[in-house]
Amino acid sequence: MDGIDLEVIFQSTLQIARELTMNMLRTGYSTVIKESQDFTFAIFDRHARMVAQGIPQPAHIGPIAAQTREIHRAFRGKMAPGDAFIVNHPYRACQNHATDVTIISPVFFEGQLVAYIGNTAHKPDIGGKVPGTNSPDATEVFQEGLLIPPVKLYREGELNDALYELICANTRTPEVTWGDINAQVQTNVYGIRKFGELFEKYSTKSVLACWTRWMDICESELVAQIRQLKPGTYGPVVDYLDDDGIDREKSYRIALSLEVAGDRLKFTLDSDPQARGPINLRPCVSRNVIECWVKMAFAPHLPVNDGMSRPIDVAYPPEGSLLNPRFPAPVNMYVRASQLISTLVARVLGEVAPDRIPAPGSGASGGLTGSGLNPRTGRWFSIHEIYNGGGGARPHGDGVSVQDELVLNVMNTPIEAVETEFPLRIRRYALIQDSAGAGLHRGGLGAMREWEVLSDEVTFNLRADRFKHASPGSLGASPARASSAVLNRGKPDERALPSKVAGLRLHAGDVLAWGLAGGGGRGDPFARDTEAVRLDVLRGYVSIEAARELYGVAIRADDGSVDGEATAQLRNHIKGASAR
Repeated sequence: MDGIDLEVIFQSTLQIARELTMNMLRTGYSTVIKESQDFTFAIFDRHARMVAQGIPQPAHIGPIAAQTREIHRAFRGKMAPGDAFIVNHPYRACQNHATDVTIISPVFFEGQLVAYIGNTAHKPDIGGKVPGTNSPDATEVFQEGLLIPPVKLYREGELNDALYELICANTRTPEVTWGDINAQVQTNVYGIRKFGELFEKYSTKSVLACWTRWMDICESELVAQIRQLKPGTYGPVVDYLDDDGIDREKSYRIALSLEVAGDRLKFTLDSDPQARGPINLRPCVSRNVIECWVKMAFAPHLPVNDGMSRPIDVAYPPEGSLLNPRFPAPVNMYVRASQLISTLVARVLGEVAPDRIPAPGSGASGGLTGSGLNPRTGRWFSIHEIYNGGGGARPHGDGVSVQDELVLNVMNTPIEAVETEFPLRIRRYALIQDSAGAGLHRGGLGAMREWEVLSDEVTFNLRADRFKHASPGSLGASPARASSAVLNRGKPDERALPSKVAGLRLHAGDVLAWGLAGGGGRGDPFARDTEAVRLDVLRGYVSIEAARELYGVAIRADDGSVDGEATAQLRNHIKGASAR
């Protein structure tokens, strides 16, 4: 195959993946789809090897790949045109958690199986012990919503009516839940038609050869990059989750080390034993977080496909561990552990290639779910809010505010969308001063959001972390500020909330505030340019007090200028104290 056909066919494949993403945005029912964009499409060849993806949520890619391989294994020879499979079971083919529902459709051309289209999309409610499904105090997977093993939702184009009834009977919002699932199925149908056109134009042999060749290209390019790295063992690096939502006094350890050996990267994960609460993480998710970081660091110009996975080995702790849980351990808060792994990968790769890797982000992104009766419509509603902390400082610049680890590539839900659709009022949405880790390059700021309840009663669940263990930063930076949450700030019944809250019943007039941590800084804060600190103070990112204490920069309160003499004395004093 010549280079032109290779590029044209592959770019056509990528375009179809992008179109699937846009179609889902237009046809999804929930704000999780329309606004947060918490879904991912991926294309696989007839051997269930990943070929391409649309705009992704990185945490979805590994599970979609695992599920497609399982369906290929279990149903090979038992599939027909028009079939569509559904699965959400965390322990059947690997899944993030039950509220991520996957639809996989085989693609046939001229009677042959030639590809698969897979997509995963989060559901605001699919049953479970609390409204919104994902309970921070779940102690087994059976409390985390309806569990669906790999089964046919459509058989040769005909809906499995019994399964449809079963799904709708196990969600508090059947219209929205089924609306999103139907959008997933019909978007796959669109993709099947587009791939039919692609195979018709270029032939089955050419398209499949193109896909295989691109996998090989990606593998060889990544191997070439790995060979340039200094061999050796890096790490281990260690971090901690606040708690598991059950035992609030116990933090959970996760560790990571890396061996660079020839043309391979060998990662070793370790952790405490599995938690009783739902912070456990299935192996396919952690592997994918690692693969995404490797791609970003060493092959950012290449697509994600099966070839990018081949030079990477990941070793897990034994079954029964936090990172390798034993059924039926709960997993609905998998993102918390995923984010911690993301910060650890940033730290260990920062030892290997410091000029390419940012400081760890906040690792603080989380979910707030709420459910109740909407007085405007008289119908049950379920809202799922996802928000980000700050990104880590970059090698040559500050971190991006309100852009957390790569695990959650989601959009914030606009205030207008929340207030239009739900009985809630957003009282505040703003950056948090002094939340970023100080450094030569500071981290990105976290954000504060406040929800006021307008209905008689709403049940909220907070699924967060980083209230106790904030991002440490890198290369001598100061730690970032931790996250926090408070109910009814400034009122007689004000109280601080832990990072994980289940079944919190609020009433009209109650206000829940959640502030997310900032990203880690990079380098010595006292080496930061004084003008950069002055501008941060003027913009409200850094207080005058923090400028003095964290950066050794004296800012005059009357005109916002730098007091050069006082700054020199501050920095010399602190450097002298450090030398002693």
